[in-house]
Amino acid sequence: MFSLVYRSKARPGFGQSNIQDMLEHSRTANKANGITGCLLFYQGEFLQYLEGSQIKVLRLFDKIKEDDRHTDIEVLAHGDIESREFDSWEMAYENFMGTNHQLQYLILLVSSYIENPAKPMDLNPTSSSFWNTVAKLLKAKSTQSY
Repeated sequence: MFSLVYRSKARPGFGQSNIQDMLEHSRTANKANGITGCLLFYQGEFLQYLEGSQIKVLRLFDKIKEDDRHTDIEVLAHGDIESREFDSWEMAYENFMGTNHQLQYLILLVSSYIENPAKPMDLNPTSSSFWNTVAKLLKAKSTQSY
C-alpha cells in the first residue's frame, strides 16, 4: 500500500459547484482503481491524501499535475503505508467554510499549516496521526444528522 499527500492552489473562480463535479468524477474513477483518500479545501487551497497501489496512485497524481483547475502543486509526503486511513472513502471531502465545532481541531491544524507551512507543528499534516484524525472526525460528522 502506498500514500501520497500534496497541496495546491485552486484557480481563481473555482467554486463549490466545480468541486462537486470534480468529486463525483474522482469518486467513480478512484473506486474503479482501488484508490481511497481525502480532499480538504481551505481558503482556496487543497490538501489531498491518496492511498492505494503505488502504480495507480502515481498515475493518478500524473493526471492531477496536468489538471488546470489548480496550480502550485507541491508533494508533501509519499511512501509505503501498512493500511488505509480512508478504507471506506473513495474520496472523503471537507470544505472548511462556516463554523463546525466537531471539526474545529482539524480546522486549526489545516489553517496553521496552509498559512505558514514552514512553521513546525505537533501534528504535521503529512503524518499518519493527522490523517487518522481527519478520517475519524469526518466519519463522525457523516453519521450525525443536522
